Amino acid sequence: MGDEVKLTNGIISSKSGYQGDISSYQLTVAVQPGNSGAPLFDNSGNLVGVINAKHIGAENASYAIKSTYLFNLIDLLPNPLQLTEKGRLSDNAFVKQVDILKKYVYIIEVKQ
Repeated sequence: MGDEVKLTNGIISSKSGYQGDISSYQLTVAVQPGNSGAPLFDNSGNLVGVINAKHIGAENASYAIKSTYLFNLIDLLPNPLQLTEKGRLSDNAFVKQVDILKKYVYIIEVKQ
């Protein structure tokens, strides 16, 4: 669907994911094939989750793993990453946040 960065807005419609999974959020965000791994940010530019699934039987019902669970997993690594609590995006306007994030977006193509 093109090489440029795409973004959309939506809401967290449930604090639990599919079948009550407490490690995920349910979202009202349209998710397309290939969107898994996309970041989910709040209004301040803080990472709150990572897109990981779409409900095929429902329109615009998708899921994201909560960042708190991901941070806990990172802490279990043999050589954990040093992450900051507050993102550098929060002091910027939305348009600037997107401009900063473009530098970290990569397209991965799989040849079959």
